[in-house]
Amino acid sequence: MIFKSFLKLKDRLKEHRYDERQLIFLFSMPIVAFFIWGSYNDNLYRIYNSVHSSISSPLVVSSTQAQGKSIYLPSSQSVLPFSLDNKSKPVKKDHSLTKIVIKPVVLGPSQTDASFTTYPSWSQDFASSNSSKIDSKVWNVNIGPADNSNSEAEYYTNNSTNLHFSDGALDLEATQQSEPDGYSYGSARIDTQNKQSFLYGRIDITAKVPIGAGIWPAAWLLPDNSKYENLSPSSDSSRYVNGGEIDLIEEVGFLPNIEYGIVHSESDLTNPNGVGEFSTVSVPNGSTNYNLYSLLWTPTTITFEVNNIPFYTYAKTPGANFTTWPFDQPFYLILNLAIGGSWGGEDKSQFPGNGIDNSALPSSFDIQSIYYYPYIGS
Repeated sequence: MIFKSFLKLKDRLKEHRYDERQLIFLFSMPIVAFFIWGSYNDNLYRIYNSVHSSISSPLVVSSTQAQGKSIYLPSSQSVLPFSLDNKSKPVKKDHSLTKIVIKPVVLGPSQTDASFTTYPSWSQDFASSNSSKIDSKVWNVNIGPADNSNSEAEYYTNNSTNLHFSDGALDLEATQQSEPDGYSYGSARIDTQNKQSFLYGRIDITAKVPIGAGIWPAAWLLPDNSKYENLSPSSDSSRYVNGGEIDLIEEVGFLPNIEYGIVHSESDLTNPNGVGEFSTVSVPNGSTNYNLYSLLWTPTTITFEVNNIPFYTYAKTPGANFTTWPFDQPFYLILNLAIGGSWGGEDKSQFPGNGIDNSALPSSFDIQSIYYYPYIGS
């Protein structure tokens, strides 16, 4: 076929003068040579790919830069230079353009407060977890009696009776049963100390909070270190040597569906009751439905919300020091379900002795998810 075409071309060239044939020959030879070279090892494709990639640069697009946007990339790229759905996907080599929608890689739902990131940087989504065990890389599981500064009646265990997953939630369950050291109640407490800490930001916890006299659930934060331990001017500062406490969720079961948002600092010690600064909100379905409990923590304010409605803000006063504002250091998160004690067991008129309604047990504090959105400024 090629030989016949060459003969036809030769006959056509005979119709031209000698000098014209020379010009045609000079112009045609580079073209013929180019196509002969391009037919080997996909050389023409390499030229196309090089030219097209320079037009489409930069090809390296991070998922955070292109969240939710449609972009076009040459489908000649053998492997995309970024991750889609956490996997690199090969693209068929052709000469078309492939439309790719880059999906944001996020840990949980978005939020709209401009002071914090749109998407969380850390999460515990128990509702979508397939695990039947607590993640030891994130959580410490406390075993043994409470420190009893509050005279609590529970013994914390890692037994599946007291700490387990069910119906898309992590359950901390209080039970009446024989425990070591003579304790008659079992429960659970976990924390993120030395594994995950928080300094400013928004923390969202979706939870069901139990009721019943003697039941004392809490989600709260303590400092990671002893930043202010040696600076305390108080003679009795042992309670807050690490710089205070933030109680994101706290309820005593004899006051059903009343949630407290509390901040503690060394200034509590000048308060006759030592109860901290706080306010309360009524959550009528708190023990039967999941609700969203939030802490919005900035360098100057700590705000408590339920279902995105704020009910209390504690503000840093001008010139404040660590005795009233120790909240300038990393804190870790604690989840626990206490039983009885100086506050949880306060209803001794109805339940003499320890203030615990044994008929309310077992009772569980159910946590569906936790999301943390770092602070980025106003």
